[in-house]
Amino acid sequence: MAPANRDDRTELLRELMEAYSRDVFHVLLSYVKDRHIAEDLAQDVFVKVYDHMDTFRQESSYKTWIIRIAVNRAKDFLRSSARKNLSMDHFSHVDSEFSVEQTVISKIRDERLWRAVTELPDLYREVIWLYYAKEFSIDEISQVLSLGESAVKTRLFRGRELLKKAWKGSEDHDA
Repeated sequence: MAPANRDDRTELLRELMEAYSRDVFHVLLSYVKDRHIAEDLAQDVFVKVYDHMDTFRQESSYKTWIIRIAVNRAKDFLRSSARKNLSMDHFSHVDSEFSVEQTVISKIRDERLWRAVTELPDLYREVIWLYYAKEFSIDEISQVLSLGESAVKTRLFRGRELLKKAWKGSEDHDA
């Protein structure tokens, strides 16, 4: 149910931004790989959230709805002429306001593996990112990406297999 008046909408937006701004930022950053662009796109996402509050049908959680908007905004940006060749180096130097995702660091703990994740094709990287870094369920990922649960599971499996190959390849080069 949409907020009745402008003050209620503004308050709801404030609450949603408090709850999900970091998640939105990190999802965007995982796609665009540039802190400043991700911040700009995050603002776009929350403007869109505000503008479309009255159309939110509560078929999913606010979190899922907002992350879906963020994923779509990132994909729109990457398809647009505004896309630039961006370096993943920016990702590892995000300031403390939006510190590097602690969950990723604690789960991956190895820069080589993280590089392998960032080099995965988008369809695998986004599923791996949402599942491991954002701890989304299979169902939530399927809603965010408009995929069936079996497609999400397949992408997770294939993404993991690609990571195993990349990891083995990097160990062979280090030996």
